[in-house]
Order: sequence, then C-alpha cells, then structure tokens
Amino acid sequence: MDASSAVALALFVVGGGLVGLMVVVTQRSYKRDERSPYWVVYPTAKGERPIEPPRED
Repeated sequence: MDASSAVALALFVVGGGLVGLMVVVTQRSYKRDERSPYWVVYPTAKGERPIEPPRED
C-alpha cells in the first residue's frame, strides 16, 4: 500500500467517524428537545388530534 492509498483510507475512516458522531449528537439533541415542555405538537393535515409527546411522571 503506497502513501496516497493510506491517506485516502485514513480520510475515509475519519470522515465516517465524524458522520457517526454527528448522527449521535443530533439524535440526543432531538430526544432532549422532545422531552422539553416547549416541544411543539402541530395538528395533522386532516385536522385529527395530534399525537402527544410521551409524558414523564
């Protein structure tokens, strides 16, 4: 394996790790927002009752 292949492989691994990290951070942020008292629940297009967020008792 020459140097350019090693650099390309290293960049691929680092890029994949960064994408994975961004996914984890985004999911945790979404879950934290969902539990917030300020979470907005929009009505559906058909005018049905919106799905309520889970309550923490």
